[in-house]
Amino acid sequence: MEYTIIRINKARFYGFHGDHEYERQFGNQFEVDIEMKCDLTELDDTDKLSKTVDYLSVYNTVKDIFQQHKFYLLETVNMKICRTLLEKFPLIKEIKVNVRKPNAPLGIIDSVEVSNTLKR
Repeated sequence: MEYTIIRINKARFYGFHGDHEYERQFGNQFEVDIEMKCDLTELDDTDKLSKTVDYLSVYNTVKDIFQQHKFYLLETVNMKICRTLLEKFPLIKEIKVNVRKPNAPLGIIDSVEVSNTLKR
């Protein structure tokens, strides 16, 4: 089966996730990359949004996760995003999510990142 790949790159969110109390109190910036392998066989030439994965809706779903939850670990945030998107969007057959914390409290680094891939 052929899949269409839809990507959302460097989506930025503000959230209150981290192991340190000040991270959960004051928050931090996060970046998320999402790669979705989608079965769009019904799309054909219809040009209808209902026959594909609405990436604005995907973005808003991830935004809700960041705004409505506080997690200690990036790993937990990542798995919540993966599982929620697979549940909510049946056309996604495989998903890869990278969650980055650019301002991780580790000294002078670019970022820390957690990556997961889940299949239906």
